[in-house]
Amino acid sequence: MKLGSSANLNLLPSQAKFQADRMKLQKKLRQYLLVAVVIWVSVGILTLALNLVFNFRLKHEEKKYNQIITTLKSMDQEIALSQLIKYRIKVLGEVLKERFEYSTAFETINGLFSEKASLGKFNMDANKAFEIEVLANNQETLDYIENRVRRINEGEVPEVSKITMKEAVVAGNSWTVNMEVVLK
Repeated sequence: MKLGSSANLNLLPSQAKFQADRMKLQKKLRQYLLVAVVIWVSVGILTLALNLVFNFRLKHEEKKYNQIITTLKSMDQEIALSQLIKYRIKVLGEVLKERFEYSTAFETINGLFSEKASLGKFNMDANKAFEIEVLANNQETLDYIENRVRRINEGEVPEVSKITMKEAVVAGNSWTVNMEVVLK
């Protein structure tokens, strides 16, 4: 027999009151149990729904990740080549920056003296110093050469570190002055 059913009701006043309280308590317990079951089922359904949503998002993100990895793997040779080219260009730039510019040096040597004195010949040694020979036709040109050497040594030509006059040779009416020019 079920508890709380009307078949086993005892109608004695003390018993009736107890049975009525018992039925109310059973009714409240069923309500609480129903609320608890509804809450547990709701939490379970919510957890399952969140799990499905997160799994769907995870699979979507993994798919995007794998596509990016595949793309990067196909590009790794290009990236490595690009970085190698950048590195080689940087090294070449450093080498060119520190390389001695022969054409600039020759232009500087040719431009040291004006048309008054002509440059006979010049040689460059291993230390990038030039042995030059300047020709002068008269005493005025020789004075010009001496003054020009003094002004260059004072810093008038920034590309030249110093000029040293080594020897002056007279041949007839012309002078040949041998000098050493050190460029910066």
